[in-house]
Amino acid sequence: MLHKDFLMRQIEGITTAIAELVFNKPSSRYEMQTEIRHSDSDLLYILLCNMLETKNINGAEDLLFDTIEVNNHDHFLIAVDFYDKLNKMTDKELNKADFSRNEIEQGLNEVKSFYGLSI
Repeated sequence: MLHKDFLMRQIEGITTAIAELVFNKPSSRYEMQTEIRHSDSDLLYILLCNMLETKNINGAEDLLFDTIEVNNHDHFLIAVDFYDKLNKMTDKELNKADFSRNEIEQGLNEVKSFYGLSI
């Protein structure tokens, strides 16, 4: 229980720090550019959100890492937002989707490394 709470706070701290330091925003939430014509980043975000709603977390994470581009600022924010959303899920939801808090931390660390960030 203590380990889970510590890990949740650690992940939340990392996503908040990235939002503030890298994106100069108070949260890691990705905001779509427009509702009229979606960018490729918007479409990725929509697809990931839909996959999270259906609890296809492993598939969503695979999609994220298959499509993420290191020179795309929006992809970085989408990835951080993705792991923040996962961190807000209950342990029951994560377990049912065959995912863990440790995997959230590992994925977030991999994304940070991919973008050369060492927070």
